[in-house]
Parts: sequence; structure tokens; C-alpha cells
Amino acid sequence: MATGLPNYKVILCGEYGVGKSSIFRRFMNNTFVNQTGKKSTIGLDQSSRVYVIGGTEVKLTLWDTGGMERMSFIGSSYYRGAHAALLCYNYNNRETFTILSQYILDIVMNAEGAKIFLCGNMIESTGDHDPVTEADLDSFMGECADVLSGVYRVSCRDNVGVDDMFEDMTRVLHDDAVSRMTLRRDFVIRPGETPEVEPSKKRCC
Repeated sequence: MATGLPNYKVILCGEYGVGKSSIFRRFMNNTFVNQTGKKSTIGLDQSSRVYVIGGTEVKLTLWDTGGMERMSFIGSSYYRGAHAALLCYNYNNRETFTILSQYILDIVMNAEGAKIFLCGNMIESTGDHDPVTEADLDSFMGECADVLSGVYRVSCRDNVGVDDMFEDMTRVLHDDAVSRMTLRRDFVIRPGETPEVEPSKKRCC
């Protein structure tokens, strides 16, 4: 019986002004809006795309709140059922990078089991006064490598790396789901089968 395409929910997380809505817009309809001032998105939004992973069609659904995920009345529905979080920062604004550990804690507490992917946006910009350095990234990776499932650098303005990022995320999520499904199937005892029991061994003491 058909059950539909595998569908993985991904939430966007990160500070105000890092370009989460630009990432969402590139994902949704491959457009970019050049805004002269920062403008926060209001309310939840979501969009889905289908990727072919290993010959299988897989759906990725991206959610965006425009920085409102910290509000309790949005947070519960936003995090619920998330398979992954895309943790975003402005590559040329170090302040948006140094706070990421707090977002990781929020994700771990509210979206149990969700994979975390790191995205540095706005790599095309060079004029900001306090960019993230390679030393910053190395230090962060040293502390958080165990919880990160992928690290990307993109430019929504120039459309660099965005499609590849989402396709790679879909592949990681689907491969993990297939692996866990196979593992569970290996432990299922079919009707009429008797589980093999190793003969007991005498203890030496």
C-alpha cells in the first residue's frame, strides 16, 4: 500500500538578520530580494521540494519563523516533529556566530533526535567589520563536531551553494532513516520463527 514520499521536516534557526528568509526564498522559488534594511519575517511559513536520492523520490519540507521560534506559542509547533535544524549565521558578522551554542541547546531540548546542520550565509560580503575567522570555525567545530551532521557556506544573493546544501541535507537525512529502518528490520522476528539463543556458558567464578 502506498504511503507517500518520505518527508523530512527541517527548521531554520539563527539570529535576526542572518538571511534565514533569503535561504527559505531560494529554497521555495529560487528568488532573492535585495533589501536595504533588515526586516523580520512575521509568522510561520513552510515549503517543500522533492529530491531524488539513490533513485528514490524524497521530500524535504523547510520551515521558517523569521526569528520568532523563541516565542513559546510558536516554538512548540515549530520544533515538533523536526528531523533536522539548519543553524544559520552571517559569515561576516561574528556576533551571529558566537551565539550559536545557545541555539544548539534549544534544538537539543525541543527537537529531540533532530540532526543539526551549520550554514554560513552571505559569503559574498566583505564590508562588515567583524567577520567569522577560520580560527572561530575551528574552535566551534572542535567543541560541536559531534552534534553537527553537515557544514556549509552559501551566498543567497549570488545563489552559491544553496541547492547543493539542501540536496546534501536530504541525502544525509534519508540515508540515516534507511539505515535505522534496516537496523529495526534485522531485529524483527517473523511469525513462526524462533529466535536463536546462544547456549549458556558456565561462569568461571
